[in-house]
Amino acid sequence: MKFPPIINFIIGTTLSLLFIAYIEHEVYHREFSSVRDALLRSRAVNTIMLFSVLLTAELSTLIFLSLYYLRGLSLGFFLGVVAAYFVLSMLVNDALIYVYVRGFGSRVGRYIVVRLISDGKYNGFTMSTLYHDFIIVMHPERYDGGVVDLINAHEGCHAMYKHALVLGAVLFLGVSLLVYFGVRGYSMVWTGVPLLAVLLLVLARSLELHADRAAYDRLGPRSLDYFRMVLGSLFGVDDARRAPIRSRVTHPGRRDLVLLRGDVIGAYAPWEFPLLASLFAGFLVVVPAYDLPGAYLRLALLIYVGVVIGSFLLTILLGVVFRPVVRLFSGDLGDESVVNLSMMGASVFTAVFAASPALYLVYHVWLYSNITAALVSFLLLSLVSWLVLRSVGRAFVVAVVLTVVFIALNFLLYSMLSLAHALYVHVLFRGGSY
Repeated sequence: MKFPPIINFIIGTTLSLLFIAYIEHEVYHREFSSVRDALLRSRAVNTIMLFSVLLTAELSTLIFLSLYYLRGLSLGFFLGVVAAYFVLSMLVNDALIYVYVRGFGSRVGRYIVVRLISDGKYNGFTMSTLYHDFIIVMHPERYDGGVVDLINAHEGCHAMYKHALVLGAVLFLGVSLLVYFGVRGYSMVWTGVPLLAVLLLVLARSLELHADRAAYDRLGPRSLDYFRMVLGSLFGVDDARRAPIRSRVTHPGRRDLVLLRGDVIGAYAPWEFPLLASLFAGFLVVVPAYDLPGAYLRLALLIYVGVVIGSFLLTILLGVVFRPVVRLFSGDLGDESVVNLSMMGASVFTAVFAASPALYLVYHVWLYSNITAALVSFLLLSLVSWLVLRSVGRAFVVAVVLTVVFIALNFLLYSMLSLAHALYVHVLFRGGSY
């Protein structure tokens, strides 16, 4: 029996929400298993579960609306509806969670703080809506004040800058745009799914590092010792690189660099930005090929995979070439930061020059398109270098030298290809003369 779309949506969403609620309950019940007060433990788990279920239901509804009711809107009106829908959803979440939490949490301004007494474990969670922020802090009855200060600083940063809200906005906007263009016949737009997933992953890791930097700014290098106590209480380790995979996915392994000396850039994994830039390049290459016949979809997907893999390898190679230059002009920057700044610079060039075909549609001259791409890359690289080095002079020098190196490498590659083509034509001509 074939049901109408609305019935399928209701059944599918209901089953999904029940499954997510069950998983959330089991996971966080285990996370809070050391909490002594069973009632508080249950209410904390239910609060997190309620937040996750609401977001899932709202995202599912947005996908359904985009598939069947919003597809006829122009892009501007569609974005306006999505923005209004997201704001309304966050207001509903705010009201529902606040009503549930206010009975067992203490209010400090717009923050609702819930403190749980555990048997030896430290932990913290933050949930953000448009106005209120819900912070759960877990610690033993006899606790180290420095460790609790670390958790308060970390979670307070998440709450102050609405990190969970930022992630939710990117998720809602990205998914809705993919659905909008997908149902309008852009068959290759689904190559944006891995791009969105990696973007959310890198963004989440960046927000965690931002919160770690806030803890360092408040407590200084002592924050690393306190952080190791948190790791020991949760996982029985003293190094984030040995934490379970569920923690290392959203939290970089070199958080010790941030907590010891405030080095945010060095804490990233070297593959993060090259992977993001490569997925972006692959997406830009194939997404203009919309409404392809089925016979060509497999070829387009092969091209996409080839572009992503090739761009990733070339970006890593370019980052290796950039590394001595960054080392020379970056002063006393740590080794990890030198590597990551080099990879970020290479990723900027990969992403911007992948967009040069779009610039060609403006100029209709490849020379002007490439010049514009080089200028945009230089400006972005200057900004990134300044954020890392905090010196206008050194950032400018790094951006100039890396741009010159990149242009020189492209000229060398172009010259080699031209020479190979000339030799091929010469051999072909001589072969024809016999």
